[in-house]
Amino acid sequence: MRSLLIVVHIVAAIALLAILMRQLALRSHDVNEVRAQWTVDHAETMRMRHEMELQRTLLGGLRGKDPYVVELMARERHDYSRPGEFALPEAPVVDKTQARR
Repeated sequence: MRSLLIVVHIVAAIALLAILMRQLALRSHDVNEVRAQWTVDHAETMRMRHEMELQRTLLGGLRGKDPYVVELMARERHDYSRPGEFALPEAPVVDKTQARR
């Protein structure tokens, strides 16, 4: 009878360990998904911060009436070029959010 009780306890312990290992694997998968999403979000945040800093710099140049910044903005907005100057075509924009789907 005692050996049967020991076997039952061992089987119960193995079943409990299997359940716990499965839960650990599920949690590990969830953590990896959160980390991957954090990486994407962090990269987007850094890109947006860089873009904001660029916009602040341009705004400062416009407020200070920096002739180089004014010329840059006018050329970009209105596709201006000097006589005899060739304007390069705009680079194609690739929307990476659409490419992933």
